[in-house]
Amino acid sequence: MCYDRYAVMDPALVEEDRRPTTSFFESQPLFFDGTRQTVSLSVWLYDTELIFRTSHIVERQQVSLTSRCLVADARLWWMTWGERALPERTWAHFRTLVIARYGPVPEEGVDEPYRDPEIYRDMYHERYYGFVADWHAYPQESMGHYCRRFQEAMLPHIPQDIPSPGMQALVILRNGLPLPIRQLTPMPAADMTVGHMIEYILGAEVIIHAMQADAHVVEPEAPAGGIGEPEPVYEPEPAYEPEPEPVYEPGPVYPEDPMPADPVQEAEDDGYDADEDMDAPEDPPVIVISSDDEDEEEEPEHEPGFGV
Repeated sequence: MCYDRYAVMDPALVEEDRRPTTSFFESQPLFFDGTRQTVSLSVWLYDTELIFRTSHIVERQQVSLTSRCLVADARLWWMTWGERALPERTWAHFRTLVIARYGPVPEEGVDEPYRDPEIYRDMYHERYYGFVADWHAYPQESMGHYCRRFQEAMLPHIPQDIPSPGMQALVILRNGLPLPIRQLTPMPAADMTVGHMIEYILGAEVIIHAMQADAHVVEPEAPAGGIGEPEPVYEPEPAYEPEPEPVYEPGPVYPEDPMPADPVQEAEDDGYDADEDMDAPEDPPVIVISSDDEDEEEEPEHEPGFGV
């Protein structure tokens, strides 16, 4: 069912749509004029979808708000062909139709009258040769412009039949550099040439892919109306099972050795008090005086007044 621009809208819906509409244009969306540049189309789609997320624009408003950002040739195309070609006013259909009209690769399922063969053929060849061409493809090209061509070629929004981005793009980038450029040393302190830096990046890519393989990373395909690269989905690891605790068996029981007898305790049991013995004074020593009359017997003394 085609959209009727002259249909009367519910006043409640108009009031409900006022806030997201204001939020959309306060975010200053980009305008698309139908320029034959893949980068311009990709950046415009990305910026528009980003505003949808941040401003919480519902799906029934996305096409209406985005069509107000079409100017020049894109606005003329939308007024004459694009709006009539949409069976449903959804962002996925609108996005497919715009890419089929202004993108480098034809979209499947889009009717031929709404497709410009010359546009996407020219853009496809320019994109392909700009990606695989060597350093001398552009006269007096700087290193920054050379790397920018590869960044533009790796944009994920526009379908492409050229080599996949990632490590393969770095290999092409390295092979396209002439030898004098590869031997430049942008980091004299680290003694690393441009070729060494690219080799280091390639080695890091290999390590990352190996770590993802060890972690059982599953990378699903991007959805039709998705934004950017899909996030990897990690498979759940097996449940942790604790190791059983070791069981210690009791060893042989040996009889206890008797305690040696305490002599002090035995004396106390017999009634001997060692403390009293220590406090008692010692007897004075006996002094013996020897004389010559030791052998004589002493006569007993008699009291006076008594006879013998």
